[in-house]
Amino acid sequence: MRNKNFFAIVCCFLPLCAHAEVLDKLPQIQDMWLYAALGFLFAGVALRIHWALFVLALVYPALWFVSLLMEVHSFDLGPAIVVEAGQSYSMNAYAAAIIWLLGVVGLFVWKKIGKFAKGTTSSYKS
Repeated sequence: MRNKNFFAIVCCFLPLCAHAEVLDKLPQIQDMWLYAALGFLFAGVALRIHWALFVLALVYPALWFVSLLMEVHSFDLGPAIVVEAGQSYSMNAYAAAIIWLLGVVGLFVWKKIGKFAKGTTSSYKS
């Protein structure tokens, strides 16, 4: 009977000293850049088809990057990520999100400038 009580007490205090891995539950750095590249690619294809499809193609990568950045800044996961992976994880998360966002904005501007340029040259009569 004494051994069961001792075992129960030891099992109650063991989780206090256990350290869980954090990065195996989060996306890897390659995944961040893959989402940025594929999100940009799908947005470009969608913009060629229709503007509403372009907006739909932006939703999933935007939500994915927002959730990733929220995990990086959370009060419980943030410090654990910094301890395990260093600042490079959060820097890559921000860089991939910014590159994706700049690429999508560039696609949109490129499409608008293309339409604007077509409109000005076709209305010019010589």
